Amino acid sequence: MPETRTDGTDLTWLLTHGAGMAWQYAMAVQTSLTDMQAAYEDGNHPACVESCAVALRAIVYCRQVGDGYVRPPGHLEHHLHLAVEESPAARALRDLPAPPTATRETAEAAMAVVHEHDEQLRNAIPLTIPVIRTAKGYFPTVRIAASLEELRATHGLGPVDWDQWGI
Repeated sequence: MPETRTDGTDLTWLLTHGAGMAWQYAMAVQTSLTDMQAAYEDGNHPACVESCAVALRAIVYCRQVGDGYVRPPGHLEHHLHLAVEESPAARALRDLPAPPTATRETAEAAMAVVHEHDEQLRNAIPLTIPVIRTAKGYFPTVRIAASLEELRATHGLGPVDWDQWGI
């Protein structure tokens, strides 16, 4: 990866904010996408739409982390941000149908919205994030975290508190 990117992110951003954004993506967005798909395949359309809402909340939060947010928000703070934030993902969250009334069609529409925002978020993260949750646990990402820590140390940055962003 070149040290300077042409779209406004650089190695310093990756090491300070991008790594947290990627980590939060793996911990919150990926899991809700898995839940969304499983609920849809099971025919549980209300649970599918609720998982879509969880995914969009996590996508909005990932963007916050990428912008420099470095601590987990309180419950009230998080939901207040979601209520007033004007980002496309936050607006999409507020436009979702109520989960209890979800039909197959509304679940499919909600999933399409989530996939659109997920793709935009993945395009904003300048690295590929492997699926973190597998039957074997966290193994696929252990090396990535260690590599990021080594890279941070090389650039004079301290270790990362990987739990600092959890919601």
